[in-house]
Formats: sequence, structure tokens, C-alpha cells
Amino acid sequence: MNIEALRQVLQLWIDEGFVEGELMVAPDWYVLWHPEDIEEINEDCQLSEYAQGFITFGGNGGGELLVVNLHGGVFYLPIIGMAPDTAVKIANNLQEFKGYMQP
Repeated sequence: MNIEALRQVLQLWIDEGFVEGELMVAPDWYVLWHPEDIEEINEDCQLSEYAQGFITFGGNGGGELLVVNLHGGVFYLPIIGMAPDTAVKIANNLQEFKGYMQP
């Protein structure tokens, strides 16, 4: 998964009304980043330094990032103590993750 592909998916979801809402899996809530902000947010969160191989596309509003890895798996990752081994898998891919989202 690369940033440009992720931007396209996020824009489709936002156009469908998925911006923020309940998740049927932990971490129970999602807030999607605006597609044009993805690169800057990833730099600000220093994912390439602390959780290499992950790209954030949202959060839960409570200290955890929603991230996708290079293979397309979806995880949540704590901001404090961020490391690849702290990522908790919640979906095999973005399509499965979307199925857990409530608009």
C-alpha cells in the first residue's frame, strides 16, 4: 500500500459519508484524515522512524492511530510507545476494515 493509493481510497470513503463514526471492532471509533493531509500527518507522527512500514490514515480520537502496512493489513497503533510490535491487527485489508465502519 502506498500513500497515493490510500488517498484515493480515503476520498471514496469520505465521498460516501465515512468521515467519523463507530467501529464494530477495537478501537471502537474512527476519524479519517483528509487525503491531502496524509503525507504531512505521517511525517508529523514520525511513523517512518518509530513504526517503519506503516502509514496512518486516521485515528480513534483517544491516542491511537489507524494504520495500514505495506501488505494492506489494517491495525491500530498507540501513539505513546509507538513501535511495529505494538500494532494490533483489526482487518486483513481496507475493504474488510470498511465493513466495520459506521457512517
